[in-house]
Order: sequence, then C-alpha cells, then structure tokens
Amino acid sequence: MKILLINKFYYIKGGTEKHFFELKSVLEERGHEVIVFSTENKKNIKSGKNEYFIPELRMNLNNFFNGFKLFYNFQAIGDLKKIIAEHKIDIAHLHNISHHFSPAIIKVLKENNIPTVMTVHDYKLLCPNYKLFNKGKICEKCRGGKFYHCTLNKCVKSSYLGSLVITLEAYWVRWKRYFDYLDLLIAPSRFMQNKLIENGFAQEKVEYIPNFLDSFEQKNKVIGAKEKYILFSGRLSAEKGLDFLIKTFAEIDDKKLILKIAGKGEDEIYLKEMVRALRMEKRVVFLGHQSGMQIKKLIRESCAVVIPSVWFENAPYSILEAYAQTKLVIGSDLGGIPELIGDGKTGFIFRHGDKKSLAEKIQNVSKDPVGSEKIGMAGLRFLDNQLNSRNYYEKLMKVYCRAINLNGKNKRKKIDKNVSKC
Repeated sequence: MKILLINKFYYIKGGTEKHFFELKSVLEERGHEVIVFSTENKKNIKSGKNEYFIPELRMNLNNFFNGFKLFYNFQAIGDLKKIIAEHKIDIAHLHNISHHFSPAIIKVLKENNIPTVMTVHDYKLLCPNYKLFNKGKICEKCRGGKFYHCTLNKCVKSSYLGSLVITLEAYWVRWKRYFDYLDLLIAPSRFMQNKLIENGFAQEKVEYIPNFLDSFEQKNKVIGAKEKYILFSGRLSAEKGLDFLIKTFAEIDDKKLILKIAGKGEDEIYLKEMVRALRMEKRVVFLGHQSGMQIKKLIRESCAVVIPSVWFENAPYSILEAYAQTKLVIGSDLGGIPELIGDGKTGFIFRHGDKKSLAEKIQNVSKDPVGSEKIGMAGLRFLDNQLNSRNYYEKLMKVYCRAINLNGKNKRKKIDKNVSKC
C-alpha cells in the first residue's frame, strides 16, 4: 500500500513526532511504501529527498499578520497536488497539521478521492490553543464552537492580537468544515475519544487505538546506583504541573532523594527561581533537553518517572518509555493518564493538585525499592503484551480498510495483499 504520512514537524519535538517516526518504521517494515509530507527545519531527520517539504512557519507575535497561511497555505496545497499527481496514494494519514499546512489540505485529499484518516494528538479540533488549558487551569469555555473565549481570555501567548488571529482561524476552519472531509479520526486515548464525541464528532467516526512502543533488550541493569532520584521528562510549561511537583518535593521526608528535571520550556526561569527560593538547589536538578541514549539512561537509573500534569494529557509517550525501561510511573488522575497506569500494578495514580497524595506515592517508591522494581517489571509486561507495534498495526489496518471502504469514489485504488480484504 502507498501511504502518505503528514506531520508539521520532521524532528523529535514531542510525543507526536515520536509516534510519527515509530509508525513510519512499522509501516515500512511491513512492506508499505511511505511518502512523507512535512516542513523544512535544520533539526530534521535526514531521509532522502524532501523536495516537497514546505517552510516551517515561525509562530510569534511579530509575524502574525504574515499568518494568512494559517487559513490557506498555497504552497502546501500546491505541493500536495504535485505529490498526488506523481504518486498513486492509497491512503493519507494526517497527524498534527494546524498552522503550518492549514486544514485546507484535507479538502484537496477529498477532491482527489484519497481516503484520509487523522490521529488526534492534541485538542486543536476543540480548542484554539489546543490545550483545553489557560492561566493555570483547565478550560473548556470554547465548547460548542464558542471560540471567542480564546480572545476574551488571551489564551494564546497572553496576547489579544495572537489570540484574535487564532480565534479567527478556528472560526474559519469551522465555517469551511474542513474536518468533515476526514473519513475517520484515531484517538490514542478513550479520554480523547470521549471528548471528540462530546464536542460533536460522530461516534462511528472516532476510532480508539492506543499509542505503541516496542521494548528493547535491557542492558546494563542498574545495581547500587550512585544517586536515588525521581525523574520528570518533558516540556517545562504551566500545564505540566512542575511548580506543584517542586513544592510537593520540598515536603518529602527522604532528604537523600533527588528530583531530576529533563527538558526545556518557557517556565524554566520561573521554576529555577522557585527552587532557589525554597533552598532546594541540591535536591532539584535541571538537566536541560535530553534525548536518545541520554534519556534512556536517565530513565533506567531512576527510582520512578513522575507525570504531575494539571491538564488533560492525551496519551503521554513518557509512560511508555518508562515501561520500556522497567520503571513505574507516578501520574496524576487527569485525561488519558489513568488509562495507561494500573494503580498499584504498573505505577501509582495521585489526585491532581493534592500534595499529600503525590508525596505519599513518592515516599512509597523511596521506601520500597524492591516493590517498585516489581511494579516496573509489570509495566514492561503490560507494554509488551498490550501496547506493542503488532497490536497497533492490526488495529490500524482495520481503520485504513474502513476509510477505504467509506470512500467509495476512489476508483483507482490498487490494494496489495496486506489489505486485500478491504
């Protein structure tokens, strides 16, 4: 099958890109031809010719009036038409496309009778700022298409101008009904699936397929590690709950336990100042951005991974990465996190915003390393048995088949043996 994968970034920026590259590998390993449509960036992973990649838009307040491409990106449309003309695409699989491509590309795919599915990695279809979160709190004021709340509450970069542009974009996309042209949506969590249905997407159009990650051979098992630490890995921004985590950590009895924070983001200076004010410099360590073998080593040598999010996480890849290293996860009870953590089985769930609840879970891990190791091994088994590429691929092929069958106008599809029953 010839599959067109579209995502606005072609380097590891977050969980979406981790999934995107894992999916590309899985499809290619099973004999499919994958064509990628993305944006140009010096960080891009090298992969042959990328003659159709479009420039990545720089989203800042100084060039918002350059942002007509948010509404209709002529270059993206033109390059997509060239791809369609030169390749007999059997199906298009979209990921994050907003701003850099504009959802207008979905209509182009529909006009060319190409079955199209989209994996919904964030809340952009429901919320102009894509988070359902603003000013430190969960926010669903835009529910039902009331996008004007985005401007009234300065939901984008705390700017009326930035928020107005993104609000207008949301109304434009809704008026043009671009997302109606999608054949099917893929939700990586039940929580996301329910949110989409609650906000007007047809139940039969939203398929649930959890993210996957194949574990790898465990090497260099940690024995008598020099440091005892809990690890956070991710973006340093308000919705991740790091200020809450740091304040909680200050009350932990075990003074030998360290909190390591791997990542960068807009809250970095604020968080470092908080640590200094609490006189926690020796117990809270900022490591900056970590990737590849560095982050795997950090996870492997930790006591546990913590996800203190105060927003509706969808399906955090950091949980899967922890399980792959036989580490338990301590996560808040919001969004899709509880779907991936069996409380007391593969990790611990705490009540969001409850310092006592989180401190109790962290201290349990600190006091019982043997029990924590057993829970970590259970996480690895859960990953291997449930969230592996084989299970994901089988479910994805069924979704592809549904999309192909729903798109009855596609007269030129030539399906290979992998989906001959479609």
